Amino acid sequence: MDIEPAASEEIKRRIAEIRSADIMVAIPSFNNESTISRVMQVVADGLSSFFGDRKCVLFVCEGGSLDETKNVARATDIGLTVEKIVGTYRGSSGKGNALRAVFYAAIELGVEGCALIDADTRSITPDWVNNLLDPVIYEGYDFVAPFYRRYKYDGTITNLLVYPLVSSLYGKKLRQPIGGDFALSRKMLEMFRKQKVWDGYVEQFGIDVWMTISAITEGAKICQANLGAKIHDAKDPAFSLGPMYMQVLSTLMRSMSRFEDKWKSVVAVEEVKVKGTAVPTDPEPIPISVTRLIEEYVMGMKHFSPLYREILKEENIRSLEMIAGSRVCTPEGYCDFHIPSDLWARIVYDICVIFNCWKGNTHKLIDLSSPLYFGMVASIANLTRDLSDEDAEDVIEGNLKSFVKEKDYLIKRWEELKAGKVCVD
Repeated sequence: MDIEPAASEEIKRRIAEIRSADIMVAIPSFNNESTISRVMQVVADGLSSFFGDRKCVLFVCEGGSLDETKNVARATDIGLTVEKIVGTYRGSSGKGNALRAVFYAAIELGVEGCALIDADTRSITPDWVNNLLDPVIYEGYDFVAPFYRRYKYDGTITNLLVYPLVSSLYGKKLRQPIGGDFALSRKMLEMFRKQKVWDGYVEQFGIDVWMTISAITEGAKICQANLGAKIHDAKDPAFSLGPMYMQVLSTLMRSMSRFEDKWKSVVAVEEVKVKGTAVPTDPEPIPISVTRLIEEYVMGMKHFSPLYREILKEENIRSLEMIAGSRVCTPEGYCDFHIPSDLWARIVYDICVIFNCWKGNTHKLIDLSSPLYFGMVASIANLTRDLSDEDAEDVIEGNLKSFVKEKDYLIKRWEELKAGKVCVD
């Protein structure tokens, strides 16, 4: 990855002034004027409290915000014990480009460890800094992923797609592979710099899953950091799919061709240690519009069934059509609607296989999958409607088990791909 072009002159000047550091915490930001100051102050408090004997830097890597994020960051007082960099990175706006500048700064400063913190997190405490960085600085870990308590309808892309896919493919049970808050060793930073980026979406929302997969496939020493509740600017999944869905899934699915030998040899999913303790905090509820999700699914089945027949195995499309036609809704708006997790796993695996031989625009293929995803979100919402967040987690774990169980199905379909039997024009 060519990281230097992302570092602007203002960033390079500040790096030259600081010269060297032991630890850096970076906050990639874009239009975060309402949260950036508090996040900075909490991070600085964490660095001073837990790493006061080290030279520490806080880097707000800003993406050309349209609000006052940069000015607020510059004006925020973080005390005298932590150095501060506030700068706008070069290149198109996107978290991946922000992290290129972060990696450059961390390597130039020679840090032992670098943590990445989301700029919109309202539940951050000083312990987050310690729990992320302590395994890197004192225990020799290279890659620390976050472990949160989240509301049962928060992070549905993670819960239903990224978590089960990354775990079942690559054999590491990382609960939040795109959680946003990570820590990296110097060794990991150097490894990322040498990696060849296989997709332009890594410049944007694909960066987190790219880092996670790269760390696993490179044999990095990995753990998870207990960060307690994740409270941020979450949205109803029925109204906020956005570019993240396409960019994350494209990056993840494209990794399958590159790392075919590695994921095909994985036969079990290993638990990954969770480090640290966190203050028990309840996550904030977010709304979910189950009726709208089901409507999106039914409309998708109505309009795209001919295309789904080219993508999905015949028995899978028949099952989906039966589910669309048999839903029963009450006058109060509750619909008896369910997609079994084993069927969902086979559908996702079908899409993964076709993605890797799709002759057309893969963006359109991912778009075609969104009504099916909406249907699965509605299904999980129905199953967990009366459950606590903790009990709902058991449903998500059941979904993961289905992905593991159906991996033989994936491998069989992949071999059909290699034999030229499943490619679509």
